[in-house]
Amino acid sequence: MLKALAVSLLCVLAAPATAVADIHISPMIGLTFAGKTTLFDPDFATGEKHPNVAIAGSYLTRGLLGVEGIAMMTPGFFQVDSGTFVENSRLSALMANVVVTAPQKWTEYFLRPFVSGGFGLIRVSKQELKEVLSTSINLPGYNIGGGAIGFFTQRTGVRFDLRYYSTVRGVDRGPVSFGEVNLRYMTASVGVVIRR
Repeated sequence: MLKALAVSLLCVLAAPATAVADIHISPMIGLTFAGKTTLFDPDFATGEKHPNVAIAGSYLTRGLLGVEGIAMMTPGFFQVDSGTFVENSRLSALMANVVVTAPQKWTEYFLRPFVSGGFGLIRVSKQELKEVLSTSINLPGYNIGGGAIGFFTQRTGVRFDLRYYSTVRGVDRGPVSFGEVNLRYMTASVGVVIRR
């Protein structure tokens, strides 16, 4: 799988210089929801909705393929307003993705749909009041999602994004997890797109 991703990235980057491409920078806000984990979650907070912030940098050709990087952070992922055990927590993800999108000539004046997916790191950190099982770990993970991009002007537009994140199976973290580490969640985001 990693070899296929690397080959796809090289193919996109090695495209002829005559092929015109867009670079997009997209700061986003949204919600993290539907979380499930085997990590110790004393306040039962991971299944709740939490606000998140993210930024995506994309390189899209005029054709079908592109690449992107996404950095996402959800403060308070292991916390709820009524919680009593977790003092501070954060969930972060850094992903490198391959993008498949509709050719730009088909969507010049409409929303341009896309799907993307790839691999990266998911970081979990939480500090409990008694610091008995406080955690700070990096986990291998992947994501898959999609959405649409539309432009109001030549340079600015909007991006809608729905995405699934999960850790890779087979990671054992001893007392911080009930068995192998399993963490998965969804994000829904919207943001501004700046085209260069």
